[in-house]
Amino acid sequence: MAQNFKFGIIGVGPSGGILAAHLVKAGYEVVLVDINKNHMNAIKNYGLKIRYLKQFMVTFPKENILNSVNDLQNKDVNVLFIAVKAPYLKIILPQVTKVVKSKTILVSLQNGFDTEEIIAEFVGEENSLRMIVNFGGYIIDNGVIRMSYFNPPNYLGVLTKKAEEKAKKIAEIINSSGLETIFTKDIKKEVWIKCILNTVAPLCVLTHTTMKEIMDFSGTREISRKLLREGVEVAKAYGISLEPDFIDKGIDYLEHLGHHRVSMAQDIYNGKPSEIDFLNGKLVEYGRIKGIETIYNKLFVSLIKVCEFAP
Repeated sequence: MAQNFKFGIIGVGPSGGILAAHLVKAGYEVVLVDINKNHMNAIKNYGLKIRYLKQFMVTFPKENILNSVNDLQNKDVNVLFIAVKAPYLKIILPQVTKVVKSKTILVSLQNGFDTEEIIAEFVGEENSLRMIVNFGGYIIDNGVIRMSYFNPPNYLGVLTKKAEEKAKKIAEIINSSGLETIFTKDIKKEVWIKCILNTVAPLCVLTHTTMKEIMDFSGTREISRKLLREGVEVAKAYGISLEPDFIDKGIDYLEHLGHHRVSMAQDIYNGKPSEIDFLNGKLVEYGRIKGIETIYNKLFVSLIKVCEFAP
């Protein structure tokens, strides 16, 4: 295995933190970047703890715990995972390109459509990868992340064939760390699948419930099916071929998330911008281009927007 890989992760929330912990446990060096000083100080002093689905703790060299993207200068990471929320991408990428080497590979771990395309605008298609993350959780205390679920595998893909060998090596490393991950030549299809499933997130936000509670109640379960159905219609218009029973399998996937609290809820409750424009909003936009009405998704975009601007 290519042990000379040195990883960086910007955003040490659930996705970034869980991945970091597994990579360190597998013997790789990882540099963490996050502006949450209390969270980072706890990791620096006591280690990063993963709880619930998996139970373990890892430690990092103190010099690898950073509070600013600018501190990545001279850290010589050759693979940098971007795990901040999608709305912050265009804010951090100009900073990133100033402090990392030109050949550094950037991997989007984010929710939403086209995040890898935005990264490619700054570093080129050959250095922009996309990972579809099928694990999640939330921070339960500084330095402690609850891993609520993992529905394997994760998927890693590229925008250009020139990057395939890099992506295969990185997928192999993540897979060997205990997070089952496979390389796919059709990452766009996996992006559509994950984004369609995530269109249910606003329903959890507005009802203050977990995914299990949404799935257990017949009314919200039916609304979830309608959100997915609109997504399938738009995907079909863009040549994305999904299985005939995709909606049933999608509902089953969501059921297996258990009492997971979606990250969009934490954003809204904490007064931060959500990823609604990259999820339901983007689906509505794509539908409009093809003349497809997405009534349910459009409704939830409006409701979440009200929540974002409410005092």
